[in-house]
Parts: sequence; structure tokens; C-alpha cells
Amino acid sequence: MVPLPALTPGALLTAWTWQPLALAAVAALAGWYVAGLRRLHAARQHWPAGRTFTFVLALILAVWTTCGCPQVYGRSLFWVWTAQQLGLLLLLPVLVLAGGPLHLARALSGGHGAVDRLLASRPVRLVSSPLLGPALVPVLSAGLFFGPLPGWAVGSAPAGWVLQLALLLVGAVIAVPLAGVDQGESSLAVGLALAIGSFELVLDAIPGIALRLHRSLTTSFWTHATPVAGALAPLRDQQRAGAILWGVAELLDLPFIVVLFVRWIRADARDAAAIDAVLDAERAARGPRPDEPDAELSDAPWWVSDPAMQERLRRRD
Repeated sequence: MVPLPALTPGALLTAWTWQPLALAAVAALAGWYVAGLRRLHAARQHWPAGRTFTFVLALILAVWTTCGCPQVYGRSLFWVWTAQQLGLLLLLPVLVLAGGPLHLARALSGGHGAVDRLLASRPVRLVSSPLLGPALVPVLSAGLFFGPLPGWAVGSAPAGWVLQLALLLVGAVIAVPLAGVDQGESSLAVGLALAIGSFELVLDAIPGIALRLHRSLTTSFWTHATPVAGALAPLRDQQRAGAILWGVAELLDLPFIVVLFVRWIRADARDAAAIDAVLDAERAARGPRPDEPDAELSDAPWWVSDPAMQERLRRRD
């Protein structure tokens, strides 16, 4: 078995292979995005150039992650495969959504289209919920790194291709709260999600810690894979994978916490505005007192102007 060349900085740009499903998905997304921008331009609607740049960057990184160095060396090094899966699940979906595909779809449909129906569907709302979404990260990590899935995904190329697209899809649904799409949660729900998300920040570290501190191999596939010149011993390779899982899972949780805090402030302001509107309507409906038609409307509590209550307060003083 001919070993792969050593993984050097130069290999990051020179090592390439083919992943047909990912290339087809990227081509379809790019074609749809370009067609949508042309329609907006024809309708003289403005589209931020920064979103286009971010979307193009995300597609380039998606091609490199699935066809470049991570794909070539991921079949031989556990830590490279780990970094690749985490990028597909946690990083690339955020970049893709930051490019505004959901906003573009809404603009093309006039704000009433399939995107809103999809976001309002029960499965999407459940997975993208700030209560459940972050909790899926440690669950998915346990399934990815502590079962037979790594051997299946790396041992069978088609299975690995399907897994990569599945991770991108699940990651995109989880990352919907980071896309700036308002789903109208109450301030209480978002505040509870922030509290649970802070607790889940600790839970997300458990799979990485377990993989980093494990003293035996969790999977033996990489011991029979194509060797890499100058590679680490299998156990050290697994421990490095655990360190990457530990660090990345913790760092990429922080944007979710920040976004939840901002959404909490906005939801509280929205709830306060709704309550003020109800109180203003009730105040206008009550009108002035019949015996004082020229009196100004007041929202003061009843006991402030009640003679009996004022007398009781004076006695207590």
C-alpha cells in the first residue's frame, strides 16, 4: 500500500479528489443564486454585495472541504476527518446562510413563499429551536465519533458523500437562528433558551473530552487505512481528534449564545411594545369619567385616588 505524502502546508492546496454529490449541490446552489440576483437586478432591487461575497466564499470552502485536502487525508487521519465533519456541521452552514439565501428566496417570492412555509413547518421549527438545536451538537458528536459511522463513511465513498450532505443540511437547519430570520418567539422562550444554551455549552465539551482522554482506540478503521508519511500513532491521532472536537464545539457555541442574547433583547422590546399597544387601546376605550368629562385619562392605579385607601396609608405613617 503506497502511503500518502506527508501532510504539509503545501498539501492544503495541492491535494484534491472528486466528490460528485457535493459538486452537484454547489453547482445547483450557485446557479440558483446567480439567477435570483439577476431577477433582483432586473426588478431594480438592491442586494448587499457583502452577502454575495460571503456566499461565494462559503461555496469555495465547501468545495475545498469535500474535494480538497480534508477529503484526501480524512480517509487516513482521524483528526483530519474530525475537522472535516465539524466544518460541514458547524461552520459551513453558518457561512452559507450568512450569504443570505433565505433572504434572497423571500425577496424573490415577495415575502410569501415556500421559505416561510418551510421555516414554519414543525420539523424545522423543532430542530432550529434555540432549546433543541444546540443540544443536537453533543448528540451528533457522540454518534459521529463513538460508533461504527466513521468506518462506514470512510470505508464506503458513497456513504461518506451522503453523510457530508446530511451534515450540511442538519447544520443549516440548526444555524437558522444565526441567519437573522425572526420566528417571533416570546422573550420568556428566548430567555429560557439562553439559560439552557449556556448549560449546553458545558455539555458540548463532553464528547471531545472523552475522545481526548480515552486510552484505547474507539475505532480501528484508521489503523488499516492508507498510511501517511510521518503521521502520528493511531492513539495520538485519536487524541488530537478529541482535542479538535473539544475546542471547536466550545468555540462555535459562543455565536449561538451571543445571537440568543440579542434576540432576547429584541423579543423583550417586541413584547413590551405589544403590551403598550393593548394598554393604550384599553385606556382609549375607557374614556374620561362621566362626572369629569374634561379630565385627562390616567393609568394610575385605583388605590392612588381612593379616599379610603389614602386614609389607611396616612394612619400607617
